[in-house]
Amino acid sequence: MSILFRRRPRGWLAGVALLFCALSVPAAQPLAIGEVTVQSAGEAGFAEAMRIVLVRLTGRRAAANDPALAPLVRDARRYVQIVRPATATSPPRVTLDAAAIERSLLALDQPVWARERPLVLGVIVTAPAGADAAATRTALEHAALERGLPLRLLSASSAGLAAGSNIDANSALAAARRAGADVALLGEADGGEWQWTLFDGVAPAVFTGNVTAGIEGAADTLAIGAQAAIAQAVETTAIRVVGVSSLQDYADVQRVLAGLLGVRSVGVRAVESDSALFEVQLPGGAQGLQTALAGSARLRRDSGTDPTPTYRLQR
Repeated sequence: MSILFRRRPRGWLAGVALLFCALSVPAAQPLAIGEVTVQSAGEAGFAEAMRIVLVRLTGRRAAANDPALAPLVRDARRYVQIVRPATATSPPRVTLDAAAIERSLLALDQPVWARERPLVLGVIVTAPAGADAAATRTALEHAALERGLPLRLLSASSAGLAAGSNIDANSALAAARRAGADVALLGEADGGEWQWTLFDGVAPAVFTGNVTAGIEGAADTLAIGAQAAIAQAVETTAIRVVGVSSLQDYADVQRVLAGLLGVRSVGVRAVESDSALFEVQLPGGAQGLQTALAGSARLRRDSGTDPTPTYRLQR
């Protein structure tokens, strides 16, 4: 990619610009989709592993028992790469060829959830009476692993959120950013059940039910959104960001843009004294980028007549 400079930056800023122009930043979190812990050995274990991998790859819980995917389950042995037998301290582990399974799904015209996925910050604000903290954490981590959802669990205090307070989208997303995550999933007591709220920069989504209802709902929401975005043609578009003047600013903008749904790459095209022109490759091009940034708390749209969309970095 060629590098264009409207004005030569001085000192270390020039080095920063060259560094970021040379890099292509992937979005979100890659996952080891094919590595599965199973409860059974032999053919039963292979089939169990295939059902879990199908759920992770498609983003659909129902994929495990979808009749259209039954041939893949029956032929699970074909996709086995590594088998680790059970030991005294751990159950069997099976590694399947996720790339080959993905190709088989596409051949069957089945939607696939992109491997690069948003990292979810999970925070329990208030728990139902009697909820065991260790059991809750184990259940959340297991559910996220089964659904292929990257999850980082923090306490409310560690996330910088006040338990018992009314937490809005801006506060939740700010906590996610501080934790290096892309979206936030907050759990609260709803009588004897749980109420989970997903803040993803669009409209908050609420899921009620048991301890894993939030993981299931978040995976469904993010997978469907990603598949809809990816269905659009991938285009390259430009965005000017004002208020970029330090290494940390560049890193912040890169992370925000790279974490948007469907983004394939991010680079710096031109640098000015207090702003930078970024080049973003994503489904839907300019319109897709505008939609993805509609709920961003870090990048706010500036009014103006410049044909290139201009956003301001929020501190």
